[in-house]
Amino acid sequence: MVIWMNKAISTMLLVILLISVAIAGCSTGSQVTTPTEKAIKLTIGTTNAVNDINIVDDSFSKFKARTVCEGLIIQNPDGSFAPCLAESWENPDASTWIFHLRKNATWHDGVPVTAKDIKFNLEYYPAKIAEYKQHWGQIDSVETPDNHTVVIKLKTPNSNFLTNLMVMRAVPEHIFKDVSDPKTFNDMNATIGSGPYKFVGFDKDAGILRFKAYDNYWGGKPSVDTIEIRIFKNQDTMIMALQKGEIDTTYMYSKGIDYYYVPKLLQDNDIGISIMNSTGVTALFFNTERPVLNNATFRRAISYAIDYNELNNLFTAGYGEPGTRGFLPTSSYNYEDKGLLAQDVSQSKKLLDSIGMIDRDGDGFREAPDGKKFQPELLTRTDVADYPRISDVVKKYLNAVGIDVRIKLVDKATFQKIANTEKTHDMLISSTTPWGMMTWCGYGSCYFDSRNIGYTMTKDPVYTSIVDRIFNTTDVAAQKQLAYEMQDYYASEMPAIAFYTSNVIQPYNKKYEGWTYDPMYGIMSYGTFFNLHEA
Repeated sequence: MVIWMNKAISTMLLVILLISVAIAGCSTGSQVTTPTEKAIKLTIGTTNAVNDINIVDDSFSKFKARTVCEGLIIQNPDGSFAPCLAESWENPDASTWIFHLRKNATWHDGVPVTAKDIKFNLEYYPAKIAEYKQHWGQIDSVETPDNHTVVIKLKTPNSNFLTNLMVMRAVPEHIFKDVSDPKTFNDMNATIGSGPYKFVGFDKDAGILRFKAYDNYWGGKPSVDTIEIRIFKNQDTMIMALQKGEIDTTYMYSKGIDYYYVPKLLQDNDIGISIMNSTGVTALFFNTERPVLNNATFRRAISYAIDYNELNNLFTAGYGEPGTRGFLPTSSYNYEDKGLLAQDVSQSKKLLDSIGMIDRDGDGFREAPDGKKFQPELLTRTDVADYPRISDVVKKYLNAVGIDVRIKLVDKATFQKIANTEKTHDMLISSTTPWGMMTWCGYGSCYFDSRNIGYTMTKDPVYTSIVDRIFNTTDVAAQKQLAYEMQDYYASEMPAIAFYTSNVIQPYNKKYEGWTYDPMYGIMSYGTFFNLHEA
């Protein structure tokens, strides 16, 4: 049995800060600095657009995750789990998880948070939001033996289940129990949570979200009294606002600012910059259910067609690293060196020839092994500035070895419909997020396994066996060996090709110290909100 306890409930946030690693160059050290008496108003710039204040809006939900709405647990900067609404938890086996809730947590309208609220969330979100069917689909039942105990039983063992709970943004049952369509529920009551901040309002025309510290928060009052999030249409205007002192820092979920702003910001004495490793990967994913693409030799051939150093230079300018054969970035937990990917056009052509992919009609492009025209689509989102540019470069590489790839540009909603629901794509370009790399059984598995997001729709029993064994294993040494086995699979079968990993480039106003980086939510962290102080 594994048991997690925090002995000083009322000082949970202080403990987190004391053990956290502050952003390099942003903090005076690991010790908590006593905040100044002056109330801090923190203004954050973002390009993550918010359409409305319902729980379905993706960007708004992420902004609420460290301000308004909490989950049972949170994550420390070192990646370990820490108490939040649950003051302790235990798992007698990998199929049963028992959480003991705080007795002094309240919703922002003053109503106590109870076990029934948590049960409601675990059932309501999957019923209303498709992504949560994947996040919490393994839950078999939720029991509430008393007001402060939640017992979650899974259909199958999952030693990594705590990671899946990281996406909980709990809302009160007494508000949402009669809300049949949360996407249309844009009332201020839709923003009630139990976190350290209350949502104050959204000026949609001005693109400004406002949050105010909640006086009765169970963890005490944060040093940042007011948070204002300003939404910008592009990074150019956002960086200009940072240099003018109109915002204090920037925030984009799972990424930092683009590298080409760094030289200009380094010349500004009022701006500091920190560089953090990221476990996110920008990659080419193959739908292994599609003809030709289901051939591992074809996928390996494509891997040799790509110039990884050029991609890394073009899209990270050195603030990143080329992709690895084992898919995982070198900074990943349980990473094993399988070697970096490298271009070899001659080898690419040789492998394509070996599976009967040759140019039969003399048009310069190879036909499929059965002689039919082969023109795979490369699904590409238009809302991420680099993706269309990346797809153009990748098209150049593939054309050079005789593959007539066709780029399909779509907006975010269409991309999600095709890739997440319909699964009708051939290939797609996407970046993984730090949480995405941790969830399911970890090691990026949610992007591969057809039982989850499954961009690659991998159903190979060899792969699913590795996933299931990780789920069933709580032994650390055994987990490590299985992680190596999974990276071996990525390296040999190539269901996806890792182009590069970008570092997180985080600028901040030097007038404040105490910025703390959260593995999931960056500087939007409890560490920042409770520790920030004037320099």
